[in-house]
Amino acid sequence: MARILYGVMGDARGHVSRSLAVAQAMPHHEFLFVGGDRVHDLKSLGYHTENLPMASTFYRDNRVDFPATIINAAKVLAGRSSTVRRLGEVIRRFDPDLILTDYELFTPQAAHKIGRPCISLDHQHILTHCNYEIPPQERLSRFLTCFSIRRLYSVADRFIIISFYDLPPSNSAITEVLPPVLRLAVKDHIPSDGDHVLVYVTGRTFETLLSFLERVDRKFIVYGFGKRPAKGNLVFKAPSTHGFLEDLASCRYVISTAGHSTLGDSLYFGKPGLCFPIDGAYEQFLNAHFLAKLGFGEYISGTTIDMATLAAFEARLDEYASQIRKHDFFGNDRVAARIEKMIAEGKR
Repeated sequence: MARILYGVMGDARGHVSRSLAVAQAMPHHEFLFVGGDRVHDLKSLGYHTENLPMASTFYRDNRVDFPATIINAAKVLAGRSSTVRRLGEVIRRFDPDLILTDYELFTPQAAHKIGRPCISLDHQHILTHCNYEIPPQERLSRFLTCFSIRRLYSVADRFIIISFYDLPPSNSAITEVLPPVLRLAVKDHIPSDGDHVLVYVTGRTFETLLSFLERVDRKFIVYGFGKRPAKGNLVFKAPSTHGFLEDLASCRYVISTAGHSTLGDSLYFGKPGLCFPIDGAYEQFLNAHFLAKLGFGEYISGTTIDMATLAAFEARLDEYASQIRKHDFFGNDRVAARIEKMIAEGKR
């Protein structure tokens, strides 16, 4: 058995569910999770956690709220020295065999301060640590996002990037790309070909999209707006992991923003995606760009669509599904094996 300290960005479910999936793939090891907000949900599953402040990203009306994000980051960074010092003491007491970070700000800094190596395991570093042809759109959000990643989140010694699109690392000596880590609950559901479409969006800006979908002759199961009375062909459902995955596994296709975790789940079940990336969130834009480039679906800039665009997308559903079937979207076992190898190397 090894001890693993795992720093996790807790402001989004994707980071937490991914780190949990890693831990569940390695049940014989002891994990200590450090981070804020949703990281502490892991206590209910029997894991130990340690609280840290978070440099969260804030959103408003389906776009990044840059002023709120910058103000919060400034407050968090003002206390960086004391947080790094406190976390360093946590690391010394726990004495881990391996330190991982999933886009958590302070873990690699504290590890380096006391002379311990740290491994980054996330998706965000595909933006800065891989080679790809840069799309001309979203120049400002690309600059701001990549600047933040390089300046604040790239202190780790090595980088494992998990992604549904496989890009060549810019430095293969310290960086590798593996398939996505998905929550284990996906294994409890068998994909089938239903007639409904799963919609997973949030925010009032998407009310216009819902109004449009009311005019489409198809059933839409909607997550992200909570439980509401059905409205014509729109069925609203409350958050539920297994309920969501059941509806996802049996849908015809998915309409969503372009978060990597949702797209990873969708592609695992073989479902094409129609994406609306959040404005200013460059990672989401790049996810949507490669979704379309690889032939797995399409994306729309903004929050509205017309009948002709939807019809053109639906006409290619079989083509998208055929492309998806050519790829592997479950990287849990490969990532766990890679971590096991690192632990063994560290003990030599």
